[in-house]
Amino acid sequence: MNNNFLLTTSTSNDTTIIKETESPNDYDFSKEQIESLDKIVYFSSTMGIIGALFIIVSFFLFKAARTFATKMIFFLSLSDLFAAIFYLPYYRDSDIMCNLQGMGLVFFLSSSYLWTMCISISLFMVFFTTIFELNHWFKYFHFICWGIPLFTAIISLIFHAYGKTGSWCFISDPTSIFRLLYYLPLIVVFFINLVVFIAIRWKISQHSNSLVSRVNIIVSFYLIAFSLSQLPTIINSIQNFSNPDDPQFSLFAFQLLLQPLQGFLNCVVYGINEGFINHYVEFFEKYIFRCRCRKSRELKEIDSDKTSLLVDYENSDDEEGFDGMDKLIIDDYNRV
Repeated sequence: MNNNFLLTTSTSNDTTIIKETESPNDYDFSKEQIESLDKIVYFSSTMGIIGALFIIVSFFLFKAARTFATKMIFFLSLSDLFAAIFYLPYYRDSDIMCNLQGMGLVFFLSSSYLWTMCISISLFMVFFTTIFELNHWFKYFHFICWGIPLFTAIISLIFHAYGKTGSWCFISDPTSIFRLLYYLPLIVVFFINLVVFIAIRWKISQHSNSLVSRVNIIVSFYLIAFSLSQLPTIINSIQNFSNPDDPQFSLFAFQLLLQPLQGFLNCVVYGINEGFINHYVEFFEKYIFRCRCRKSRELKEIDSDKTSLLVDYENSDDEEGFDGMDKLIIDDYNRV
């Protein structure tokens, strides 16, 4: 924690009194505003935890759903889960806990947005190249998504960069190089995702059928979910960097409302899809209601005879054979 103290002395009757005053960076807002921010983060973190746990539990529960794509979403959800946990306001009472929260947030938030970049890269490879075997890329994805955040988190700790900012502990100086180590990659990832999703939308817009319309909507949701969770953070960081002595409560509030919510938003976009829903229908019919109705048998037949989700957009505008596409765009292009 970056504890900077102003020491003032006064001498009276040969007695020296030393008064410690907390630096302005330690508390940006009033006690009432801090309490309001805490209420916001309790809500958003709880929703983020629930959403991330839904995807994580689904991944472990349904072995058949463990594809290349869902593995990436699983690791993304792990990052979202711990980021939401570390956002909870339990870490401000000591230097050790403040450093722990700062490191946790830097590591897992960085990891989360880097996993979204890896998903974007995978989507790009599927739509614009003939490279469909991507399993060997996982080692590079892990190196990027865990290695870069670990370096940033540790180097910030070594140079005592963590301290109170807003209502939580993070890299305290908004103009320091350590803030740039966190936010510059985030901004780069934001624009990479934006470009990839615009390119994919252009690609699929060259065709006109109901399947393509569904895919178009799903791709739009990917961008909306990432933008909602990260854009307020980017805006707040720019404001803090440009005017560090005038933090805006509204920007901190929006950041706390939406960034810890990313696990929930990703659950809506990635988790609530036809693939997971079909698995849950079968699970409840088999283990909860203990029946095998016609719908369950039909779903099983569809799953056992599943068509590859790779679509030859160049040669076909026909919907036949693509009934499962809206399960997840990259759900099964590389079955493992």
